[in-house]
Amino acid sequence: MATYDLLAAHYDVVTGDSATEATFIDGIIKHACGRAVTLLEVACGTGGIVARLADRYQVSGLDISPRMLAVAREKLPDGTPLYLADMSNFKLDTTFDAIVCVYHGINHLLSFSHWESFFDCAYGHLNPGGTLIFDVITAHSLELMARIRQTVQQFGDNYLLIKVRASGGMLFDWEIEVYELQSSGRYALLREVIRTAWFPDDKIQKALGERFSDVTTIDSDGSVANDESESRTWFVCTKSERPEPV
Repeated sequence: MATYDLLAAHYDVVTGDSATEATFIDGIIKHACGRAVTLLEVACGTGGIVARLADRYQVSGLDISPRMLAVAREKLPDGTPLYLADMSNFKLDTTFDAIVCVYHGINHLLSFSHWESFFDCAYGHLNPGGTLIFDVITAHSLELMARIRQTVQQFGDNYLLIKVRASGGMLFDWEIEVYELQSSGRYALLREVIRTAWFPDDKIQKALGERFSDVTTIDSDGSVANDESESRTWFVCTKSERPEPV
């Protein structure tokens, strides 16, 4: 079973309204690539972000979870291309003006070679002058979450429990449990352990600089990112307008 397949039915309720996030991303796209028409969201999940942007761009989505894509299909316009693929290894017969990957989706790739493979895939699927936008969760944020014994959230008659723990090196395990109320009045347990990886910003910057003509970083509030960034760091990467050598 693919990551998040088990939790797909509850994902939207748990994560809440994506309107603010979508507006933030739209603002970055307009600033980085004002002429953008076509947009691919990688690791699109249930399509909460890309659905919000479907009235402004010709949107597509890509995810490794069939059940997450099935939820996305229900909220997107008819005919919206959705691709079932690994974000570190995909090849589509089209290119885009902008590619986004949000909610620190890239942190689900556990080796830096896979991060670089994603950068290569994104670069290859961008039009000249196009932009790649993605966010990473910061070490500071992960360390704070790992200190918390457990977070509990009620949604409807169901309950979500999350525990983040360090798993050696730069790996962190997210233990996610959903107690789902059944018609019998009893609860069924849905449980996934999702591993994520963190890498230093300078390492990410170096890899991106080897591929893109311009790379900038911003914090979650839109300010310039720095070592004190608490939640997420956003990378905005521009592909050169010049044709690549044959």
